[in-house]
Amino acid sequence: MIEATEQNIQQILEQSQQIPVIVDFWASWCQPCQQMAPILERLVNEYQGKVLLAKVNADEQQMLASQFGVRSLPSLKLVYQGQLVSELDGAQTEGALRQWLAPVVDPEAAQQQQEEGFIEQVRMAIEAGHTEQAEGALRQTLEQSPDKHAIRALLVELLLGEGRLDDAQSVLAQVTEDAEPLRPFRARFALLEKLEGAGESLTELSARIADKPTPEDLYAYGLQAAAAGQFQAGLEALLQL
Repeated sequence: MIEATEQNIQQILEQSQQIPVIVDFWASWCQPCQQMAPILERLVNEYQGKVLLAKVNADEQQMLASQFGVRSLPSLKLVYQGQLVSELDGAQTEGALRQWLAPVVDPEAAQQQQEEGFIEQVRMAIEAGHTEQAEGALRQTLEQSPDKHAIRALLVELLLGEGRLDDAQSVLAQVTEDAEPLRPFRARFALLEKLEGAGESLTELSARIADKPTPEDLYAYGLQAAAAGQFQAGLEALLQL
């Protein structure tokens, strides 16, 4: 933590070329400033050198407060690589401060959190029956970021749930990387290929059991449907045995 003044502010901001700098404008009479100060200092210590805290007494450094456009206290300015990238006014919770700092202090974690939020929203859309919109959102995201393997896995899962095996396999085949979220689906398709190689395809079996199913047909269909992710259909076929 550094006490910033007109004399040293330029030197402090030069350090923003390497790490983010939080400029904290406060005053001794400002109760919210006193409440937020220990939270902010604890976070900065927790980040272990990933961010620098510069505290400015707004009463004593009125010129600096004016230059930074401070209108109320507490006021936080986040400077990175010489640029003001974000600011917060008023007392903030620890959670709000973490979220504010995450994009520059821990961008990978922030990106992961954003991806998890997107996946949760898409799952909610699927559960609500909005599968077409969900598929569109997933495909659009993959066009922009094809390395989002968890999102690709969710699209494969959606397509399998609709019985669109060829589409699911096509989406899976667009990447060759052995990413962990995709492994269960690769294993499932490998099993399905072995099962089909030992007999008829799932499509052919589906047509057969719709006509006059034999126990052998029901058993083969149940296994292949389960391997393809159509668990309900597979279970129903096996229960007819």
